[in-house]
Amino acid sequence: MKIKLLPVYLTIAVMALLQSCSKEDDTYSDKQTNIALTLVNPEDLSGVSFSDLSISFKELNTGKVTQSTSFVNNKLAITLSEGSYEIAVDGKIRYAADGSTAEASVSGYNKSVVITGQTAAVSLNLFLKTTQSDFIIEEVFFTGTKTPEGKQYWGDKYFKIYNNTDKVLYADGLMIAQSEFMTTDKQAYTPNIMAQSFAVSNIAIVPGKGTTYPIAPGEFFIIAEDAINHKEYNSASIDMRTAAFEFYTEDADDVDNPAVPNMENLFSSMVIHNRGFKSFVIARLPITKDAFLANNTYDYEYNLVIGGESYPMGESVYSIPNTWIIDAVNLSVQSEFQWIVTAPTLDMGWTYCGKVDADQSRYGKSVRRKVLSSASNGKKILKDTNNSTLDFSPEVKPSLMN
Repeated sequence: MKIKLLPVYLTIAVMALLQSCSKEDDTYSDKQTNIALTLVNPEDLSGVSFSDLSISFKELNTGKVTQSTSFVNNKLAITLSEGSYEIAVDGKIRYAADGSTAEASVSGYNKSVVITGQTAAVSLNLFLKTTQSDFIIEEVFFTGTKTPEGKQYWGDKYFKIYNNTDKVLYADGLMIAQSEFMTTDKQAYTPNIMAQSFAVSNIAIVPGKGTTYPIAPGEFFIIAEDAINHKEYNSASIDMRTAAFEFYTEDADDVDNPAVPNMENLFSSMVIHNRGFKSFVIARLPITKDAFLANNTYDYEYNLVIGGESYPMGESVYSIPNTWIIDAVNLSVQSEFQWIVTAPTLDMGWTYCGKVDADQSRYGKSVRRKVLSSASNGKKILKDTNNSTLDFSPEVKPSLMN
C-alpha cells in the first residue's frame, strides 16, 4: 500500500495553523485582569474598621483558589486570570454602637462574578455574623426515598440538630419552621418584611419544661417525620425509631409512635417539601405561645402574572423575628433557584438536592453541614459562616442510612 505525502508547502501551512491556534488558546487562557475590589459596609453602621480580613477567589471552571489578606481599609488590589469566580470574605469588624465600640465577625459572598478585560471593579456587600451560642442545623433529609419497585416513599424525612457549642444545651422549646415563600418563585410580596422577619408556612416546637432534654456538646438529636422502622415497608429506607422527636398531626392519616415524643404544632402542621423549594430555620421563643400568635401575624399581597395577565393574590400567615432565629438553611434546585427567602444576615447562600425540577436522582440524598475541625476528645466542630453554599455538602448520603 502506498502512503501519499502532503506537499511540503501544505504541510508547513497546516503546522503553522496548528501553532497559531495553540498560541491563541494559550494567550486567551493566560489573560489577566487587574481587579479593584471594594467591601461595602453593613447597613446603618458608623465608625467602621476591619481586622483579620481574608478573601478567597475560586475560579468555577478550573477550581483554582486564590487567597489574599492584603486589604487597605475596605479595598483590595489583585490580579487574576479571566474567568467566573466564587468570592468569599471573612474577618472581624469594629463599629460605633450606643456611644461605645462593638466588635463582631463579618462575612461576604458572591457565588458567581464574571471577570474579564484589562481592569475590573468589583464590590462585595458585607454582613454581620452572629456568634454561635445555640444549636445549628446539621442535616436536612427532605427528599425521601424510593422503593425497590421505583415508587416514591413517604414519611422517612428528618432534621438533625447539632450542639456546636462547648456547653450543654436544652432542646426544650426549640422552634423549627418552614418558609412560606419558595426559593424557586420570586414575587414582589408586600409588605416586604424579610429584613426583619421570616415568613412561615408552619412552626413546630420541641416539648419539655426547660431542662427536660439536655444535649451535650458535640451531640445531636433527630426530629423525624414519622419515628417508625421504615425498612419494614421499604428496604431502601431508614429505621427511625431512635429519633428524639417526631412530627404528628391529629385528625389526619398520620402515624404516631407512642414511644417517641411528638413535636407541638404551633402553627399548621409540618409537611416537609420533598423537592427542596422551601427553606428552614430554628429559633427560640422568648414570649408565650399565645403572645406569639396574637402579635406575629403577617398579611401579604402580590400580583401573580400568568400569560400576560395579572391576578392579585394574598395570604395571612405568621412570621418569626430574625432576632429570635439561631440558624437557617435555604434549599433549592440548581436549575430553578431564583432567590434566598431569608435575610442575608441569617443565610446568604443556598444548597440543594436535584439539578433540575423533579430530578429523580434526588431521592435518598440529603444536605449535610461540613466538618470544620475535630477536637482531641472526638467532638467535631461544624462549619457555620451563615452561608449554606459554603457550609453544606449537597446531594450526600443521609447520615442515618446504613
